[in-house]
Amino acid sequence: MSDLQVKDFGWWERYFNVGGDWERMGGRRQTRVFAEHFLRHAALPRGEAFALLDVGCALGDALELFASTFPKAKLQGLDFSATAITRARQSLGDKVTLRQGDIEDVRGHFDVIYCSNTLEHFADFDRKARGLVRCCKRLFIMVPLHELRAGQPLRPDPCEHHQHTFERDSFDFLVSEGLASRIQVSIFACPGAWGWSPAEHAVQFVKNLARTVLGRDWVAAPRQILYGIDTASAASR
Repeated sequence: MSDLQVKDFGWWERYFNVGGDWERMGGRRQTRVFAEHFLRHAALPRGEAFALLDVGCALGDALELFASTFPKAKLQGLDFSATAITRARQSLGDKVTLRQGDIEDVRGHFDVIYCSNTLEHFADFDRKARGLVRCCKRLFIMVPLHELRAGQPLRPDPCEHHQHTFERDSFDFLVSEGLASRIQVSIFACPGAWGWSPAEHAVQFVKNLARTVLGRDWVAAPRQILYGIDTASAASR
């Protein structure tokens, strides 16, 4: 990575190794949860052929779901971690094309780029987004919504994983700069994200009912925001 980063390359290799923190912290399950929400909200044509790139694909759990949902699609995945790509190849075989590389190494042009829970790791998320919109017709970015640290919006901090707080208008600059023609936003509760399992969500719901009776604030489940960005390049091709 060329800018502010939380961990170095070796850290990410250990993170994605067999038995590493990615799996111990539920990363594979979360990847599938995010992909399932994407499928509900993106409304992509399931019986048509199109090219989709998953940027930050990790161990390929979203791509495995996409392969079964879009049997005619040409699927590719890119991840910073060589270990993640090696393991994804072992599990996915020839279902998808996988490549190790930085987010700025995206080349070619795709019908769809899917970038789930990746851009929050970058202080210069806006520059990363500008690069991605130039390589696709539709860019889907999913990130945590209104994430706070000690009650305040996130600011770049090399000791933290997440570098920025996202709101509904966080990518409107792509339209004002002429890089996108339209942005559609979907916001949804995501109980499977960031440590909230569905069971924990159900328990919290019961607790919230009690909190309401006691006049206390409702504790909301983590929310995600999905930006469906129609890029300017779609109109020119």
